[in-house]
Amino acid sequence: MKSKNNVSIYVAWLLAILIIYGFFTTPRRGFTAYNLELSWDILSYYVYLPFTFIYDDPGISQIHVLKDLVAKYNLTATLFQVYPLENGNHTPNYTMGMALLFSPFFFIGHLWAKTGGFAQDGFSFPYQFSIAAGMLLYILPGIFFLRKLLKLFFNESTVVATLIIMVLGTNYLHEAFNDYMYPHAPLFTGYILLIYYTIKWHESPSVTKAAVIGFIAGLMVLIRPSEILCVIIPLVWDIWNQITLKRKIRLVKNNIRHFFPLIAGIILPWIPQILYWKYVTGSWLFFSYQHTEGFDFEKPHILSVLFSYKKSLFVYTPLLILAIWGIIIMRRKMRPAFYATLVFVLCNFYLLSSWAAWWNGGSFGMRYFVESYGVLALPFALATEKLITSANKFKYLAAAVIAFLIYVNLFQTWQYVNFIIPADGMTKKYYWKIFLKKSINPEDALLLETKRTYGYTETFSDSLNYNHYTLGYLDFEDINSILFDRNQLDSATSLSKPFSFRMDKNYIWGPAFHYRFSEIVPKGQDHLWLRLTCSYYTNVPVKDNPLSAVFNMPHKKYNLKYKAFGFEEQPFVPGVWNQIKIDYMTPYPYDVSDPIDIYFWHRGNFPVYIDNVKIEAFEKK
Repeated sequence: MKSKNNVSIYVAWLLAILIIYGFFTTPRRGFTAYNLELSWDILSYYVYLPFTFIYDDPGISQIHVLKDLVAKYNLTATLFQVYPLENGNHTPNYTMGMALLFSPFFFIGHLWAKTGGFAQDGFSFPYQFSIAAGMLLYILPGIFFLRKLLKLFFNESTVVATLIIMVLGTNYLHEAFNDYMYPHAPLFTGYILLIYYTIKWHESPSVTKAAVIGFIAGLMVLIRPSEILCVIIPLVWDIWNQITLKRKIRLVKNNIRHFFPLIAGIILPWIPQILYWKYVTGSWLFFSYQHTEGFDFEKPHILSVLFSYKKSLFVYTPLLILAIWGIIIMRRKMRPAFYATLVFVLCNFYLLSSWAAWWNGGSFGMRYFVESYGVLALPFALATEKLITSANKFKYLAAAVIAFLIYVNLFQTWQYVNFIIPADGMTKKYYWKIFLKKSINPEDALLLETKRTYGYTETFSDSLNYNHYTLGYLDFEDINSILFDRNQLDSATSLSKPFSFRMDKNYIWGPAFHYRFSEIVPKGQDHLWLRLTCSYYTNVPVKDNPLSAVFNMPHKKYNLKYKAFGFEEQPFVPGVWNQIKIDYMTPYPYDVSDPIDIYFWHRGNFPVYIDNVKIEAFEKK
C-alpha cells in the first residue's frame, strides 16, 4: 500500500550522504589518496579510454607504453589486464561497459589535467579523482530508485526499514563507498531500474519503456557478460501458471512493435564494443576473457559460497536469510514477481558458485553477489513487512537480531577499511579472534592464511615452523623417484658417476615431477613450500644456452601459478658443474585435486646436463 508519508525520502538522503562521507573519509583513502583508483582489475575496464583518446593506439600495439604507465603509477604487479593478439595488438580482458561509464569523467579529468598542468597521460590525479567521484553518480541513484520501487507496493515503515537493512546491513555499503570503481554497486542500480521499468511496462506497455528495458539490460551485460541472466526478469515477470503464461504471450503479441525498440536498446551500448573488436582483432565478435580461472559447472562451490569463513554469503551477510524468507512469502503475496525472482536467484547462485575463484578475490564478503541484491529488494521488503505487521511477540526478538546484525555489518565494514579484516586470507580462528575488536596484536595475523607473494622469485626462510622431507630425487643411477627417458643418459659428462641427463635443441623437455595438491599438502592446510636443487653443466655461458626450471599449478586450462625460473639469472661458470636452488610456494587451490608440475625446459641450442635433482617439501607444523 502506498503512503503519502515521506520519511523514507529523508532516510534515502541520509544513506546517500553516509556513502558520500565514506567516500571522502575512508581510512583506506589515506593509503591510496586517489592514486590507485585505476589499478589492478580496474585497469582492464579503463584502458580502452586513454589508449584510444590520448595515445591514438586503440589496439595497445605499443605495449611498452602501458608497461611504462604501470611502472610509473604502480598499477599492478603483473600485467594480466590485456590479452595479446597474433597481429601484435592487445585487447583488454573485460568488455567496455565500465569504460562507457567512466568516459564522461575521463574527459573531465583530461580537461582538468590540460588546464591544471598535470600529466595528460590518463592516470594522473585529475583522471583518477574525476572518475572515482563520478562513479557516485551511478551508485547513489540506486538508493532513490530502490525507494521508488518499494513505494509501489509497501507502506512507509516497511520502505524505511528495508532501505536501512539493505544499505546498512549488507556489503552493498562497502561496495558503494569503498569499492565504487568495481561494477557491483552500479549494477545494483541497474537491477533496480530493470525491475522498476519491467513492472511499469507490464502495467502500461509503451515503446519508450521497452527501449529503456533493452538499454539497461544491454549495458549491464556489456559491463559484466555474466549479467546475461538479467533477461530472466522481464521474460518471466508476471508468469506463475499456464493461464498467466498465455496472458503474457498475448501481451507480447499485442505489443509486438515494442520488440524492435527493445532489441535496439540492447544493441545500442554494444555498438562501440563491436566496432572496437573489428578494428583491433579483425573479428566482429571476440572472446578476450581467456586467461582466467573459468567455471567449475560440474562441481560448483556451493557450501563454500554459503558458509566459508574465507568469504561467504551467510558469514559476512547473514541478513540475506531475510531475503530467502521473503522469496517464500513472495509465492503467496506477490506472484507476478515470484518465478522471475526465484529463477534468477537460483541461476545466478549456480553461475557465481561455479566460478573457480569462488571467494571473489580481494573484497569484503562476496562482492560478485552485490548487484543481485537489487533483485532481492522485494523479498527483503516482504520479509520486513511480515515482521512489522506480525502480532507474534517473536518479532521483537527478530528485530533485535536484525539490529545486531546491522551493527555487526557496520563494525566489520569499519574493520575492513581499517585493515583489521583482510581483503583475502581470512580463517575461522582469525574471524573469531578479531570479532568486534577495534585493534589486533601482531601475533593475531599468524591465524590468517599464509601471505603469498607475487614476485618473480620467492625464498623460504621459516624452517623452525615447518617440517621438512624429500619429495622427489633423481641421481640418474640408483635413486630415482620418477620415470625418465633413459635414452638421454650421458656418461661422458656427469657429476655423480656414471650418468647425468642431457638436453639439447632436439630434446628441450627434461624430467618432470607430477603431484596433486591433495597428495602432498595435509588436509586443512592451504599451502606447501617446495624447493628444487640440482647441479647443471654446459660448456657455453648459460645466458647463450638458457635453461629453466618450471613450477606450475594449473586448474583445468588456467595456470594458478606458473613460474619459469631461468638458470641464466643466477651466477654461472661455464665448463664446471654449477648448483641452483629454487623455492616455490603453492597457490591457494581452486580444487584440492589440482596438479602440481615441476619440470625442466631447455631453450638453447647447445647441450646442457643436469644431475642430482632433489625436490624438497616444507610442511607447516
